[in-house]
Amino acid sequence: MSRNRLFRRLLFTNITIIVLTMVILSALFYIMFENYYFRDKEKIMVEEGKQINTILNDYLIGDIDIDRLNQNLNVVDRLINASIWVVSTDGHIYIQSRDFEKNWTGVTLSKDDIKNILRGETIVRRGYFGGRFTQPVLTVGLPLILGGKIQGAIFMHAPIVEMQKTLMDIFFIMLLAISISIFIAFILISYTSKRISNPLKEMSIATEKMAKGDFSTKINVVDDDEIGDLSKSFNAMSSELGRMDNARREFVANVSHELRSPLSTIQGYIDGVVDGTIPMEKSKFYLEIAQKETRRMSRLISELLDITKMESGAFPLNLVEFDINELIRLTIIKMESRINEKDLMVKVDFDSDKDIVEADKDKIEQVLTNLIDNAIKFSNPGGYIHIVTEKSKDKLFIKVHNKGKTIPPDEIDHIWDRFYKVDKSRSGSPGVGLGLYIVRSIINLHNEDIWVTSSDEEGTTFTFTLKLKKVKQ
Repeated sequence: MSRNRLFRRLLFTNITIIVLTMVILSALFYIMFENYYFRDKEKIMVEEGKQINTILNDYLIGDIDIDRLNQNLNVVDRLINASIWVVSTDGHIYIQSRDFEKNWTGVTLSKDDIKNILRGETIVRRGYFGGRFTQPVLTVGLPLILGGKIQGAIFMHAPIVEMQKTLMDIFFIMLLAISISIFIAFILISYTSKRISNPLKEMSIATEKMAKGDFSTKINVVDDDEIGDLSKSFNAMSSELGRMDNARREFVANVSHELRSPLSTIQGYIDGVVDGTIPMEKSKFYLEIAQKETRRMSRLISELLDITKMESGAFPLNLVEFDINELIRLTIIKMESRINEKDLMVKVDFDSDKDIVEADKDKIEQVLTNLIDNAIKFSNPGGYIHIVTEKSKDKLFIKVHNKGKTIPPDEIDHIWDRFYKVDKSRSGSPGVGLGLYIVRSIINLHNEDIWVTSSDEEGTTFTFTLKLKKVKQ
């Protein structure tokens, strides 16, 4: 049930917003329509009042008789649904179109009721007309002008209850439309909310599985929108975390193997020397092997320490100016025995006799050692390694090229990752997948670039840049 909280929250929030919006808009519309309806009613009553004035003038000059007068007043009465009074200047009601609550003929109104009208004003009021009626009415009063003079007043009283019935009919139609709209909105919002909440619910379930080490769950991408983009990003993150977790597991296994193997070798040789199994005349040979294994373990531990320093930010650079060409020569000489073991030829093309760069010499030596070591490792026996330096403006490009086993296209983007190793069936050599990660980290610390190209036709070339310094004369 808890996983549906987002769906319920989205549904409740959206429905609440729609209902409140419709209620507010309906109330505003009702008020506006009511005001418009009454203003229109008032306007009609004023116009009909003028028509009544004309009818009374016709009666006064003898154009119509009393029956025709009453007939015309009744027509206007039905047209505007209002009781019509004709009042003299002293407030005496002497004509009434119909009874409204009672017969008002002969009743005298107060001077306050007609004084403004006798001054030529038109009045509009809502209420009980001074308490005379038991129900609210819309009253319109205007001067009765006969022979060009004000001879009294014309009052029209329209029951507001009748008008409110019309307004209520409109209100109920509006309420029905709102109810249908809310029902349709409920269906649409339910559908939309599920489309939003379902991927998030799947992510919640997948996250719980990921916390337990299961990175196989994928989110079903339905829409090409922000939620769809989030689902795609989540799937990409899950795949990457899964890959990193596999790399971590492989790293732990590799480190364990890389440490256990030399330790077993060292322990075996030392035990053999101590207990006399290995003759004294051969002890030096086996101790030298143990020494090499010790150095290999030391190198592995140094790499692990370097990674720790890089990730903690405690890997400072000691920038100096030095001849990169000389450093390349020394690195090649240092690895001469391994080069000779595979009968490789090393070709070097320097841009000039001296290429002075500004960098951390020890760390760049570490970069060169790793790249040349990889070139040796993956070169075919009897092949060659080609090292080139090229200048471009204030940059020096250093390239390490070899022909041999290449990097598969689907793995070339991952070789810089920590703990990543190219398939051992292709590499044929041990390792924990830290060398190229350290290489790229060192180059990045120098704010420089490194990249690789690899194909069966051209071979593999690692290229990195360094800041170039002019040779001082």
